[in-house]
Amino acid sequence: MPRPPAPVDQLALIQRALRCCALFRDWPELAVDRIARIARLERYERRTQVMAQDRQRREVLVVVSGCMEVSGMNAAGAKFMLSMHGPGDVVALVRLLKDVPMVYDYHAREDTVLVHLPSDALRAILDDSPLLWKDVALLALKRQHESIVLMQRRALGRPQQSLAETLVKLAGWLGQPIDGGPAISLRLSQGELATMLSVSRQTMNKELRLLAQQGMVTADYGQLTILDLAALRRMAEGGR
Repeated sequence: MPRPPAPVDQLALIQRALRCCALFRDWPELAVDRIARIARLERYERRTQVMAQDRQRREVLVVVSGCMEVSGMNAAGAKFMLSMHGPGDVVALVRLLKDVPMVYDYHAREDTVLVHLPSDALRAILDDSPLLWKDVALLALKRQHESIVLMQRRALGRPQQSLAETLVKLAGWLGQPIDGGPAISLRLSQGELATMLSVSRQTMNKELRLLAQQGMVTADYGQLTILDLAALRRMAEGGR
């Protein structure tokens, strides 16, 4: 169950969180204020499911801090991870649609704070300022493009670039510097990484060994250390 944040000026926190979100950053002050007043702020502990009591609830989510995953599971218990999101990301835009059944769940991978925006109220604000729908459409198209790129990499057998990109993102969201140096620690298992990239554990183990041979990472049980973030970033961008 979500825990309410500490007693502070929640409206100010929500407004600040919305301004840190790329979707709302440049919206008119009046629109952001209206959105903030329909929102609520909630804190989730690590591995807590969001909207667990009502998986079909129509709410758009903004990540304030922490990290959230979007994933699903079939009847056999096999898990598929669609995406992961960190601070400043807006998630669950599809819940602006009224009649589409929700097939994905949302979990906090670490202690996470979210802004919840009721879809009906948010849609009414957008309808009052139709030009704002353009930003929603552009974000949806960007997400579609990212999904196509990811599918292409998987189809072409290039998991190492996707792995590097994922590690760079996770380092920014969840990484902990080790002794003030350049090395970054991630509390993450090989199995979790394999699920994120929809590959087998054997494939993930092979790819991590290749990165380790190049001096970029080391992997232990439930723990991964990034030794050369710059090299990972170059690989994620398609370089060598």
